Parts: sequence; structure tokens; C-alpha cells
Amino acid sequence: MNAPRGLGLLFCLVAVGGRYAAELLLGASAGDAWQRGLEVLVVAVCAFVVFRFSAGDPPRRPWTVLLLSMAVVPLIRFATWQSWSIAGIQLQNILLIFGNIFFAGSIIGFGRVLGSSELLSERTGGARARALLVIGSLALAGLAFIAYNVFELASRGMPSTSDAWAGAVTSGISTLSDAIVFAGGLYLVWLLRPIVGGSIALPYLLMAFGGAAFLVVDVWLVATHKTAQTDLTDTTAKLIGALAYSCFAAAALIQASLLAPKAPRVSGPAAAARTARRG
Repeated sequence: MNAPRGLGLLFCLVAVGGRYAAELLLGASAGDAWQRGLEVLVVAVCAFVVFRFSAGDPPRRPWTVLLLSMAVVPLIRFATWQSWSIAGIQLQNILLIFGNIFFAGSIIGFGRVLGSSELLSERTGGARARALLVIGSLALAGLAFIAYNVFELASRGMPSTSDAWAGAVTSGISTLSDAIVFAGGLYLVWLLRPIVGGSIALPYLLMAFGGAAFLVVDVWLVATHKTAQTDLTDTTAKLIGALAYSCFAAAALIQASLLAPKAPRVSGPAAAARTARRG
């Protein structure tokens, strides 16, 4: 049940650095292609984790919900490229709303599964209360992001079209969803950090970082009067988006490594005989 601690950081550095290098050396289209590949990789790794669990394993359910939220992203890209709309509302807005609902639902699902498992059975009520206090104070940062976005949207006046309303609703749901993932991920990290040297908490730490990065993107979108990440064109915002996706890909990679079967250790006379043969 141990995972290499540097795996997540290394993956994020390669993902974000590769995106920057591709855009710097080959142009914006190459950087965008790198990020499209990263978004597809997140879906593939999450799917791999889902199928590592058996059908009856409780953790499979929230991982499936997270997979659905990540799988919506390529659909959004395609819908934006095709300029699809329904009843005057851009399809990307509708997909974003569903994707963000799945996104928040996944971290809530992780909390329910872990809360009902034996992993946390020995944690006292006091430990849970302290966790809620610390994470609640950190979640105020997420609420500040939400307040800023709501104020900015309200200052522009009431939306005048159905698509503008959809864009405003999408922005609000996205910010709230990312704040839930950020705070929920930190809460799970706080509860799980003493178990197995903290290895079990690593995926949720990365999810919290990913949620925080998405929160920054949410504010960036509102500040620049845009709706979806597909509308962002500046390099810095794209790199933050790449960091967010790489965090979730890294979380899935670490979860997969935690689920990987370990080779049995051989000790005693058999091990001594093997060492003698090697010598």
C-alpha cells in the first residue's frame, strides 16, 4: 500500500513543462495538442483505476463518477469546435454543468466511502472536529473565489439571452464545484495522513491541488469575461489548466500504484540460498 512520493510531482512537472515547451518551440497549436493529449490521458488513467476495482468495491463508484467528469472535457472540446447549440444555448455550457456536478459528486463520494470504511474507524470525534475546523478555515479561500466571481458577474447586469444565462449559471456551478473538490480533498488528506505513512492520502492531496488550480482558472475566466477554458488564449492560464488536469492524472496513477499487487517477500533459508546463487 505504498506509493512513490515523488511520482505525482514528477508527472505534474513533465505535463506542465511539456506543454510550455511544446508551445514555446513549436507554436500555440502544438501546446494545445499537448493539452488535448493530457486531457485524454486523464480519462484513460481514471478508467484504468475504475477497472482495477472489482464490481462490488465501494471505491469504484466515486472513481467512476470522477471518470465521467473528466470524460466530459473532450466532449466539450469537440462541441466547441463544432459550435453546437441547443435552443440557443451552446452545448459546451450544458456539458460543463453536468461535468461539474459529476466533479463535485466524486469527492463527496470518496468522503462517504472512506467515512464508512475501517480505515477511519479508529479516528476519534475530536480528530474529526479538528479536521473540520482546519479544512473549514482553508475552505474560506474557496468561498472568497466564489464571492469574487458572483460579484463580477452581478456587476455586468442581468444576462439578456438564454445562452448568457447558461454561461452565468455554468460559471457559478463550476466555481462551487471546484471549491468543493478543493476543500473535500483537503479534508480527506487530513483524515488519512496518519495511515500507512500518508500514502493513501496522496491521491486526495493531488485532487485538492487540482481543484485549487481549477478555482484559479474560474477566476481567470470571469476576470477576462469568458465562460469555458476553451475560450482562454493566454499561456499562463493554459499552464494552470494543464496543472489541474495533470494533478488528477497523477492522482489516478498513484491510486493505480497503490492497487498494484506487490511481489511476495522471501526470507529465511530460501532467501539465503538465492543470495548465494547470485554471488
